[in-house]
Amino acid sequence: MTTTVMSSEIEETVTSVNDELGLLRELLDDDVVIERPKKKSRKPAVGIDDMTADEFRSYKSRLQAERRAKIKAQEAAGSLPFDADTTRDALADAAIMLLFTGGPGATAVLNYLGQVFSDKPGAPFTIAARVKSRALKPKLIKFARKSS
Repeated sequence: MTTTVMSSEIEETVTSVNDELGLLRELLDDDVVIERPKKKSRKPAVGIDDMTADEFRSYKSRLQAERRAKIKAQEAAGSLPFDADTTRDALADAAIMLLFTGGPGATAVLNYLGQVFSDKPGAPFTIAARVKSRALKPKLIKFARKSS
């Protein structure tokens, strides 16, 4: 597609889109052009399929070390990773606090414990007694206090 446009500032005939872009580049100073930083790719430089067994082990070890360092940094900053383990711990803490206070929902927690430990009829009451005596304590309470 060819277009002919006359620029009032530059008296040249533009015959294609490339020429328009060229004219714009000439009008702009070189300092005005801002280059975006390139994002670091998480993809390996070498394909995983091309790695030897030792290279693959080394690669996986490095990724795991980076993951653990990231989690450690989050914990040091007072933040927890959002994963299955911390979610379970948070839900268990909520149940422990319900049993401790005897608030609304404590009966539902006791009923559920009765279903889980159906072959051990005294288990729910033993658990409740351990919570009341503070033998069972919430794990993540220190993180909950930081946020409030």
